[in-house]
Amino acid sequence: MQNRTFFVKKLINVLILLLAVWTLNFFLFHLLPGDPALGLVGPRIPQDMVPALRHLFGLDKPLYEQYFISLGSTLKGQLGYSWFYKDNVLDVITYRLQYTLLLVGVGTFFTVMLGVFLGIVAGSRRGEPLDVVIVGSSLTFYAMPAFWLAMILLMTLSANLHLFPLQGLYETEATNRSFLGVIGEGLWHMVLPVTTFVLVSMSEFVLMMRNALVDVLTEDYIITARAKGLTPKNIIRKHAVPNALLPTIATTAMFIGWIVTGTIMIEVVFSWPGIGSLVWDALKHRDIPVLQGIFLIVTLAMLLANFAADIVYTYVDPRVRI
Repeated sequence: MQNRTFFVKKLINVLILLLAVWTLNFFLFHLLPGDPALGLVGPRIPQDMVPALRHLFGLDKPLYEQYFISLGSTLKGQLGYSWFYKDNVLDVITYRLQYTLLLVGVGTFFTVMLGVFLGIVAGSRRGEPLDVVIVGSSLTFYAMPAFWLAMILLMTLSANLHLFPLQGLYETEATNRSFLGVIGEGLWHMVLPVTTFVLVSMSEFVLMMRNALVDVLTEDYIITARAKGLTPKNIIRKHAVPNALLPTIATTAMFIGWIVTGTIMIEVVFSWPGIGSLVWDALKHRDIPVLQGIFLIVTLAMLLANFAADIVYTYVDPRVRI
């Protein structure tokens, strides 16, 4: 009964937050300076088409009326029609989302695995030269802007040394490729974007895991384990690491936010056809329905990820329910 009450409360919080974020996004995008219809017409099309476009897209209606129309469509599962791409918003986002999920999924896997491993190594050797090197390197990459690091890797390893492709997911001129050839080519194009993603984001896991492990190693049960004669390796692996992993669960859930916030510049630099580049294009063309749809999906994904993390927390650490 207690678990069910906890679940219902968390679910209600998710729904309230989702509505609040959607409302905020709606008004922020509609209050941006400029006229979307004017931007869609362009300099070569008669300007007298602007009022017709504003009427077609419903931009001539009061803002509160646009809000309730958009909210009603969203509740029906219809995210609207893209003004720039001339297609259903959900179809436009779904097509691009698969590429971002591929990039973020692979990048997050290596980020978590490498970050946690390096955090364990640094935390178990606190104050030693290896600890200083790992923490210093992590902070260095963390301080680097993602687009700057991406451009450095692109210029050195692709443009100068010709070790990796320059852009995209596939070579556009390549034809008659086998299935394994397509997979191999896609993986080869992913090396630099994934490397950039991992280098600029793993420091969070390194520092969190290291600090959590350092704190756990001062607990009384660790001292008891040492008094029993357990080896340092067993103490770290069986007693310290499982308890130090708790903060990593919430951090991993928050990484869903990288779908937009963390990969926009990476996708733009490497011409990756994902959500990040779609946000960039939609901002340039003032495609408000696409922007609203993207942030709605990303917000929903983040809330559900944190909701799942809260549920996992209750099983990993029952004290959370108290």
